[in-house]
Amino acid sequence: MANNAKSRRQERIEKQKKNSRKWIATGAAAVILLCGGAIAYTNITGDKHPSTTSGQTVPAACSTTQAVTVATTEPMAAALKAMPVDEDTCITLDITTDKTASDVLTESTSGTATTNLWIPDSTTRAELAMSEANTGLTPLAESLAQAPGVVVSEDNTSYGTWLEALKAEDTVSMGDPKEDPGAFAALLGGISEASAGTVNLEDLTGGTALRAQSIGVTEAAQSATELLTDVDNGTKDAAIVTEADYAAYASAHADSGLTATVPGDGSFALNYPLYQASSSNNTTIDEAAQQIIDFMGSEDGKQALAATGLRAADGQELEGEYSVGSFTALTPSNQDVLTQVWTSYSLQSAPLNALVVLDASGSMLLPVAGTDKSRMDITVESVLAGSQLFPARDSMGLWKFSRDLTLPDGSVSDYQELVPMRGFEETVDGKTQRVLLQEAGAGIAATIDPNGFTALYDTTLAAFRSAKENYAYGSVNAVIVLTDGENHDNNSISQEELISTIQAEQDPANPVFIIMIGVSEDADMNALTTIAQSVGGEAHMASSPTNVQRIFAEALTGISDAAA
Repeated sequence: MANNAKSRRQERIEKQKKNSRKWIATGAAAVILLCGGAIAYTNITGDKHPSTTSGQTVPAACSTTQAVTVATTEPMAAALKAMPVDEDTCITLDITTDKTASDVLTESTSGTATTNLWIPDSTTRAELAMSEANTGLTPLAESLAQAPGVVVSEDNTSYGTWLEALKAEDTVSMGDPKEDPGAFAALLGGISEASAGTVNLEDLTGGTALRAQSIGVTEAAQSATELLTDVDNGTKDAAIVTEADYAAYASAHADSGLTATVPGDGSFALNYPLYQASSSNNTTIDEAAQQIIDFMGSEDGKQALAATGLRAADGQELEGEYSVGSFTALTPSNQDVLTQVWTSYSLQSAPLNALVVLDASGSMLLPVAGTDKSRMDITVESVLAGSQLFPARDSMGLWKFSRDLTLPDGSVSDYQELVPMRGFEETVDGKTQRVLLQEAGAGIAATIDPNGFTALYDTTLAAFRSAKENYAYGSVNAVIVLTDGENHDNNSISQEELISTIQAEQDPANPVFIIMIGVSEDADMNALTTIAQSVGGEAHMASSPTNVQRIFAEALTGISDAAA
């Protein structure tokens, strides 16, 4: 049998050598399409033991290799590099670690997939991303490895729950859950606790809001290495990472004195599933997937995983001092809670693209008791003060409205665009959008007609349509209307027509959220609430003009809740 096997292998080698002459012997790679899957074939000359771009050693028996592309995380990539190239198939792995879930799925749905296999950090992440992209990929393995989320500190800092760690944003740093494995595991730990009733759901969504609105906003989110370096240097008390991140850092910095714990005794464990990312029946991709599965289940594979800080798929504890030890596996058992928290976090962390619409009717000139300012003065100051706090990634436009306004060109309208929707740091004629908003807002009061009335319904519809025309994909898009009155316009559409028109024109996949803010007790909150709730928005009441700024800030936070 051995001689027969050797003979067949020799036959295969000779055949490969013969076939290789059909290729230009330069060592270049040629890409050919086989059943929709792009496989790179490389002809090998000279060195009989070269390394692939991913670090695998090619056997001497392979005169031609077939590269299958794999997208995954850094620790898994390191483990895959230890996988030997099979001399019978000569399949090599072209591994990339710079593709997000969104990148992989966008390629797949557009038919431009350059990734053959995908190993995300978690099935939960993959399913959330596939749900958002309204697509699906074929699962090939439920789990190749495990890595729990951990809290790393110098003084063995411990927390009773993941919610406590998530809420401690001043002392506990973390990356962006939308991309970072450790941060994702922490958020899923909190979701698991809320699913089990261990913590309150509202506490979780509220407790993660500040992180959502700050991580990666003014500067790039930190990597696990950067987070752990901050803890090591004493600039942060603790950091949320994975056990693999901790093991890799601690083994490279043996004198760091860092320790890892899990809140309570539980953690969400990342499970590293395997998916086919390209819509192909290519047998080479299938064979590569099976080789990965077999290797990760072997003793050599488990050792390769352990060397990068990953546990095997069975979750067995890592040997050595850099393991967090045993823990209770947390599971987000309530799908509704998972969806609500993830959607809320995603929206809160998204840029804002808002059109602010200010009532400029005569009643806005009424004085505010105890001040020397009018309702309009207070409202404009509050809105513009808030606008100065928005990061550069956000966008805002400004309108005013009152019945029968005379526009600069002499025409008459119920509303006027003062500043188009633009990014806060965009510049026009040497002035940033922030400055333009300040200047336009400061000039509104002087233009108000004391006898002007409120054209609420026509303006709200026009603002909604304008926001749709200026829709920013990937952002939370909103119209924020501030008014102290009710609709006084006999020629306008009715409230029912306003609601039905917005409902008909709203795009559920790309919605514009309507936020109505009543300024003073004179505002028609019944109408504002009816409109907002009927179109999936929210209404807020500022009982006195002096607390408009607080309500405006709450409304912006409420956009995410309304969207969820």
